[in-house]
Amino acid sequence: MGELTRGVIQKIEKAKEFDDIKDWIWMAGDLMRRASSSGFCSAFKEIDQEVVDDDERTALKNAALNALTRNFDPMWVQCFLSVLRGANDSDLLPVWIEHLARFQSTLKESNGIVFNILLALNDLGEPVFKDARSLCVVDVDRNMAEADKYLRKHDILIPG
Repeated sequence: MGELTRGVIQKIEKAKEFDDIKDWIWMAGDLMRRASSSGFCSAFKEIDQEVVDDDERTALKNAALNALTRNFDPMWVQCFLSVLRGANDSDLLPVWIEHLARFQSTLKESNGIVFNILLALNDLGEPVFKDARSLCVVDVDRNMAEADKYLRKHDILIPG
């Protein structure tokens, strides 16, 4: 196993929280892509010099799958799903379906909460839904944009 791959796997195995994740996490996905396509060009020059075999790709995939179960922070999950995407592996179909269902449900639930908070703020005379064409719970993009705009006015920035 290559030194770079081994080092990335060790970092994945040691990471426990989102704050533990650094740029190396993106190397994991690129290393897996490199295994599938030797012509893959990474943003990391050291990866372009690596030869990554199927065993290394499998080891990276397994490390990412194990990490996915260690933390349910959405930012953590997002990172490891991104890494797993690099595997381009049909065996991961159940993982994709499970997480799609989980986070689609979370998004719908959260949107309902955000919508009701926006309505409450609107009822209090706060400047939300200005020039709104729709005041609808299913209008996710509009609700998120209104929430972001309102929070920015209060110097609160939400990443993403």
